[in-house]
Amino acid sequence: MYRLKQIISLLLISCLLFALSANVFATEQSGIDNSGLLKYEADSAELKLDYADGLIGTPEWVDSLIIVEVRPDTASIGGTLPECYDLIDFYASLGVNGIWLSPIYDRGGIGNGYSNCGPHTLEPAITGTDNYEEGWQIVKEFIDYAHSKGIYVFLDVITWGVVKTAPLLNEHPEWFNGEAWGNIAFDWSNTELQNWFTETLVNNILVTGADGYRCDCEPIYAGYEPFRIIREKLAEEDRNIILISEDTSSRSSVFDFEQDGVFDYSVTDRGGLYQNPINFYTDGYLNIVDSVKSGDGIGHYARAGERLKQGTARYYTHCITNHDYQRRYVKGDRIKIGYSAIFAPFIPVWYMGDEFNATNPSGVLYDLPVDFSEAQNEENASFLEDVKKMINIRRTYSEIFEYFPENHRRSNICEVEATGFGTLQNYARFMDNKAVLIVANNNPDSSSGEINIPFRACNLNYYKTYTVTDLMTGEVIKEGTAEEIGTFAAEIEYSHVGAFLIEGNEVTNQTALEISVFFNNFVETLSEKFLDFINLFEKL
Repeated sequence: MYRLKQIISLLLISCLLFALSANVFATEQSGIDNSGLLKYEADSAELKLDYADGLIGTPEWVDSLIIVEVRPDTASIGGTLPECYDLIDFYASLGVNGIWLSPIYDRGGIGNGYSNCGPHTLEPAITGTDNYEEGWQIVKEFIDYAHSKGIYVFLDVITWGVVKTAPLLNEHPEWFNGEAWGNIAFDWSNTELQNWFTETLVNNILVTGADGYRCDCEPIYAGYEPFRIIREKLAEEDRNIILISEDTSSRSSVFDFEQDGVFDYSVTDRGGLYQNPINFYTDGYLNIVDSVKSGDGIGHYARAGERLKQGTARYYTHCITNHDYQRRYVKGDRIKIGYSAIFAPFIPVWYMGDEFNATNPSGVLYDLPVDFSEAQNEENASFLEDVKKMINIRRTYSEIFEYFPENHRRSNICEVEATGFGTLQNYARFMDNKAVLIVANNNPDSSSGEINIPFRACNLNYYKTYTVTDLMTGEVIKEGTAEEIGTFAAEIEYSHVGAFLIEGNEVTNQTALEISVFFNNFVETLSEKFLDFINLFEKL
C-alpha cells in the first residue's frame, strides 16, 4: 500500500510539473489578450479595387493587417517550426494577424536564408527534417496553426538566384547567368526557368495554404510577369493571395503594396535608412496629415517625383523596422510604433521584438537572436501592454482604423490642434458619429496640455452632446455640448501617445449632416476624376 501511495504521489507531482511547464509561457503572458479579436477569413474574402491600378484582386482581409517580420531560428521561443507555436500564440495575444516569415529555404551550408538553394527547398534547421516533402507538410501544419489563431502567413521568396552550393546549378546550368549578391544569378530571359519558378511558387501556396509572398528585391530581378502568372494561376484555384514587393513598384495589377510604403527619398536612400534608422513622421521630416492628403513620401510615384499620382493607391505600409536595419530603432518609444504606425492610415510592419523593446544590438537584426523573456521585465512589460492597448483600440474601432478608400489620399484623417505636447502634427481618425484623436507627446518638459476637437473636419458638428473618453485608461473625461467640451485638458507622458474617443450623441440636424457628407464625397470624387483625366491625358 505504501509503495502504491508513492507511485500515485509521483504521478500526481509529474502531472503537476508537466501542467506548470506547459503553461509557463501562457502564465507569463498576462494583461491584455487581443487574440479574440482575430479571425482568419481568406476563404470567404471578397476582392477590392485599387483606385490607382484598377482591379488587382486584393482580398478584403488586407484591411485588418498588422504585420510582424519573424525569423523562427533566432527567436528564443522559436527554432524549428514545430517549436514556434508559442510564438504564434504570443503574436495572437498581441493582436498581430500577419506574419512575414523570413526565408525558410535550404541555405546550402553557406547562406543566411536570403541566400539559399531555391524556392523548392527547405532548411532542415527550420523544419527539423532534411526531407523536403516532409518539410513542406511541417510548413503546412505551422500555417494551419497560425490560421486557427486568426493569423495570415506570408512566405519570403528570393528571386535573384541561388548560393554557389545549390544543386540546381548542376541540374540546370542554362537557368543561370552572371552574379548577384556574391552568388549565382538567375537568367530571367530563360522561359523554362520562368515556368519552373511560377509553378513552384503556385505549388508552395497550394500545399501549405500560405496567404502570399513578400518578394525580396522585386520588381528588380524577376519583374512583374512571373508574379502576374502566379497570381492568375492561384486565382483559378480560388486562392486569392497578396504580393508584397520589397522595392517600390508601379504595382501593374500584380503587387498589392510595397514593403516600404512611407519613404521620403529626399532625406535618404534605403541603404542610408538601414545604416542610420529614422522615422519620417516622428523625426520631423514629414507631417503625417499633410503627407497622407498630398501623397508626399508615399509609394512608388513619390520616389519618381510624380506628384499627381503619389499616394493615390488604396494600400500602403508603414514599415518602421525590418531585418535589414543595422540596429533597433523603436526602443520603447510609443510614438514611433503607435502614432506613426498602429493608429495611422497604413498597414503597420515591424521586426519581431520591437513590440516589447528587445535589447538594442549592434549589427544586422537578421543575424541576431531575440530574447522574448525580456518581455517579462517590468519596463518591457509596461511597453508591451501599451502596444497591446493601442492594437486593441485599432481593432475595437475597426470601422475607423481599418478604413482604406480606393484613393489613399481620401483617408479619414484630419489635423488636431493641441498645446503643451510638443512639435508633432497630431491627428484624428473618424467615421460616422465617432472620432479618435491621436496626440503624441514629444515634449520632455511637459506631460499635460489642452486638445481642441476638430468637429467640422470630422463631420461631428451636427450632434446635441458629446462624450470624451481616454481610450488608454478607459476614463470618461468630459460630457457636454460642443461649446462645453470643444477644448479639454489631458495628461500624456513624454514619448507616449494619447487616444481620445469623441462620440456624438443625438443628431440635431440630420439633413445638414447628410448634405455635409455628400458635399465632402462630391469634392473628393471630383478630385479623383481630375486625376483620371490627367492619367488618360498622359497615355495619349
